[in-house]
Amino acid sequence: MRWFRHILTISVLLLSACNLTTQPPTVESQLPTLPPSAKPVVTINAPQNGDEFVVGKEIFVTANARDSVGVTRVQLLANKQIVKTVSSESPSGQTNFDVLLDYTPRAEGTVSLELIAYRGAIASDPAVVQVNVRNTQAQVTATVPQQPNIPVIDPNDPTCRILTRVALNLRTGPATSFDRLSTLPAGTAAPVVGRIANNQWLQVRFGTLVGWVSAQNPNNPSEAYVGLYGNCFSVPVINVATPTVTTPTLPPTWTPPPTATRAPTVTPGLPDLVVTAITGETAVTIPPGATEVTRTYAATISNLGGSPTGAFKNRAILPGGAPADLGVVSNLNAGESIILTINVTFTAAGSYTLQVIPDSDNQVTEVSKVNNNGTIPITVTGP
Repeated sequence: MRWFRHILTISVLLLSACNLTTQPPTVESQLPTLPPSAKPVVTINAPQNGDEFVVGKEIFVTANARDSVGVTRVQLLANKQIVKTVSSESPSGQTNFDVLLDYTPRAEGTVSLELIAYRGAIASDPAVVQVNVRNTQAQVTATVPQQPNIPVIDPNDPTCRILTRVALNLRTGPATSFDRLSTLPAGTAAPVVGRIANNQWLQVRFGTLVGWVSAQNPNNPSEAYVGLYGNCFSVPVINVATPTVTTPTLPPTWTPPPTATRAPTVTPGLPDLVVTAITGETAVTIPPGATEVTRTYAATISNLGGSPTGAFKNRAILPGGAPADLGVVSNLNAGESIILTINVTFTAAGSYTLQVIPDSDNQVTEVSKVNNNGTIPITVTGP
């Protein structure tokens, strides 16, 4: 599977473990206890007010959110626009919730980075820092010390690695029904050694342990628990049997044997790739004072035919007509689906269409090519 960012992300980023510095998780006993009626509290650890960054390079925001009942999600806003949301892996939330979120500035100027934590629908007061974005590195006037728990990305590192945005359970298999081996804190970098076909679970190496982490929020596939860096094209698909619980059965009751019949011959049909859904915001507003806004869209590609597809390429036609490479899917078995995500940046008001085309190079012999595309209309208002 080919994962990368364009204005496109297949959710994924990777980096070298030797290039990541972390700090120990906050000890809950050192934090004041919040009354049950209080709203959540969120604190930004990095960056600091006045820190300087460069257009087109990621800004990593580390923070801690606390709540007496449980923080269920945290949102990152840039100049009042939501750019990233991450939820707790636990449906009930976490009383002490560390997060690492990323934002890539697209224009020079002052950016207000704002974090809001939620317990269900109850929001915290926002935590805000102001940072300065320059056009080039040469324009950066201040030396910003490397903050704890902020990754340093080596663009020449080819190893496929995850960077966890929240604390994630490391399990013996790719499902919540498997036993938990350990927990990866937010901001952990770990090499990826395997994946399942739809990329929703990744097998990683964490110290001496090898286990599985959930890569996506199952209730919101466009929301990733991890970022990926490096070359992930050749990560193998690993088939793991889901554990089953055996229950005692009663002795069988004798019944007469059925009359022998000849089993019919089953001939597998051809595969059939269909875009079964494209989800994302269809009414987008560019806020006053902003020159652009970015939104994430998730396309579900399904094989509704009767046999595997083999490898195939995918492409998106962006609003305005520019093509975008959506990567290569190594295979989809009959009945399987995969979700590919893409970030689209809008710079002007108007009516647009985002189109997704599976098997864009016509490598798969399938039932029909007529249904090999999907579209979503998008209306943009604002400056």
